[in-house]
Amino acid sequence: MTDSAVVVGAGVIGLATAYRLARDGLAVTVVDAASEGAAGTSVHNAGWVVPIMSAPVPAPGMLGKAVRWMVRRDSPLYIRPSPRPEHVRFMVRMLRHCNPEDFAHGAEALTSLNERTLALFDEYEEDGVRFEHHRTGQLLVFTSRRTMEEYRAATAPMERIGHTAVPLSGDELRDLEPALGKQVLTGLRCPRERHVDPVSLVRGMEDRCRGLGVRFLRDSRVTAVRSRGRAVDSVLAGGQEVEGDLFVLAAGAHTGPLARLAGHPLPIRPGKGYGFDDTSGAVTLRHSVYLGEAKVAVTPLSDRLRFAGTMEFGSFDGAVDPHRLRGIARSARTYLPGFPSAVQPHGWTGLRPMTPDGLPVVGPLPGKDNVLVAAGHSMLGVTLAPVTADLVSAHIAGGRRSAGTAHTAAPFSPRRFT
Repeated sequence: MTDSAVVVGAGVIGLATAYRLARDGLAVTVVDAASEGAAGTSVHNAGWVVPIMSAPVPAPGMLGKAVRWMVRRDSPLYIRPSPRPEHVRFMVRMLRHCNPEDFAHGAEALTSLNERTLALFDEYEEDGVRFEHHRTGQLLVFTSRRTMEEYRAATAPMERIGHTAVPLSGDELRDLEPALGKQVLTGLRCPRERHVDPVSLVRGMEDRCRGLGVRFLRDSRVTAVRSRGRAVDSVLAGGQEVEGDLFVLAAGAHTGPLARLAGHPLPIRPGKGYGFDDTSGAVTLRHSVYLGEAKVAVTPLSDRLRFAGTMEFGSFDGAVDPHRLRGIARSARTYLPGFPSAVQPHGWTGLRPMTPDGLPVVGPLPGKDNVLVAAGHSMLGVTLAPVTADLVSAHIAGGRRSAGTAHTAAPFSPRRFT
């Protein structure tokens, strides 16, 4: 019988999991390496709740783009040269998944996973989770009609769960968002997509977890996993033994090393994303806006406009490369000419947990009967946090509960990496 759970990781996935397990009646402890209030990837992101953009990162044509962009430090995708064997192996495995068949398989799996995404965010609010939540829809805007058609095809699987993308002309887009410039020729309006302030979401989730009796251990990096055969008894976190009946590894990009401590390494590597906040008020938006060719997300929040974009492989640190921030700002001015050229962005980075096939890793860790993994969500951590927690709950219940999500589990199983 499972009475207690230890969740390793206090990001949005870990918090959603802790919340769900506490609601299920378990005594939950969350351990995290960061100090109280420390900013991490779960607050350094665009804050989008966008099932319609749920697609694997490895996509047809990615290899050619990566090669072209490697000479540009401000490009949307940058693969940092590294001789480290684990980096080389990961990139080779990822590039093998850049084909139409694997992309279609992954998109279909993510579509099934997203069926209850919006309903679960509504349930959060109904249960007293307080966070900034916008239901204004999303615009995907493009300077090329060809690129728009590519994105329109990629969003097609989501239509079966009610997420539509309506083609619009440049003028129609400017009627909705006058800040868009004349270089925007076409785009897609996605009326059901949402966005949140990720800072408020993380705070609201933690506050609600505490209200449910969840215990938090901060400054507690896991350095050892104590096992007896196929069962883990405890983890050594911050110098103290933390026991539990069940353990959930939800530490984002750091989950791979944790899984290794538990006896089964997983290919979860960091992809560094960049962003900054603009409080000048020079540009105002109502919708979240995706700048298609530049691959930049723009999010209007109550007190700022957030810009996020780029993906950099090969680095496990949080260092900020100013070239990449300036690249985001330059791209923004192409689509939003009112964005002031005098702005020198001082930004942040977040390590996105990436997998070779672009799908999250959710399910039992091979070789351990009481360890589950919930990680590898790339840029979809906010979108997929509630449904991931549902999957974890379903695994614990053996399928007796959350039957509506349990059937979607197979594509995300850690066993695919054995």
